[in-house]
Amino acid sequence: MTTLAELLSLHDRLTAMHVERWVARGLLRPTGSGDAWSFEQIDVARVRLLAELEGDIGFDNEAVETIVGLVDQVHTLRGQLDLLAHAIAAQPVEIREALAAALRRLGRT
Repeated sequence: MTTLAELLSLHDRLTAMHVERWVARGLLRPTGSGDAWSFEQIDVARVRLLAELEGDIGFDNEAVETIVGLVDQVHTLRGQLDLLAHAIAAQPVEIREALAAALRRLGRT
């Protein structure tokens, strides 16, 4: 877990006001409250992204929320594909081969 103070030290221009705004907009989800917030690693990575999108690149709030929403969707999709891959790998050889053949056929159309 990362504290608010540790989080603020990660980026030169990052302030508590930035973090508070991102929490209020639902872009960060710390545990605890106010100065006692604790952030998971996913939030630490997200702060780096948010700081880059808003500060370094200059995207407005609406664009940032759209980009973060898309990143979240990609992350969710990757998790679902990983589960699907594990489910397929657990199937008998005949099923895996049939799925591979079906994918090859579909890929040609």
